[in-house]
Parts: sequence; structure tokens; C-alpha cells
Amino acid sequence: MTGPNIQDHRNETKTFKIGGLQENGQHQKKEIETYLSQIDGVDNVLVNLEQGTVTIDFDPGAIHTDYLRGTLRSLGHDILPQ
Repeated sequence: MTGPNIQDHRNETKTFKIGGLQENGQHQKKEIETYLSQIDGVDNVLVNLEQGTVTIDFDPGAIHTDYLRGTLRSLGHDILPQ
């Protein structure tokens, strides 16, 4: 007897270059990491203030990168070309 066919979802890691981060913006860092970490399908968030980047580990079967971009914009950050 075999169980149901469960697809193996592999997480993706996406790094966004964002505007509006201050190099001493510990409050911004905490806000972004806390807010994004609460989204279903997001496993890890890391904000690098020096580089102005946000790196997100997420399940692409549960959440789309456009949603992540929109969330960053709603927090007041522009997505910049890398």
C-alpha cells in the first residue's frame, strides 16, 4: 500500500535590493524581518543594512515573489534593480 503522492517543495531564496534603508536602521531591519517572517510560506528573512538587501527563504508553492515585493513596498521600500 502506498501513501498519497506528496510533491517535495523546495524552498527558494530570493534577495531584493531595496531603497529607503538607513545604515543605522535597526528599527527598519527588525520591522521587515518580523513582518515578513509572519507570512505563511516564509521560513527565514535576513536584512543586510550595509548592502541594502533583504534575503528571503520561502516556499514558492505557498507564496509568490510578487507578493513579497508588494509587501516590501507596503512597508515603504522601493525594489531596486540589482
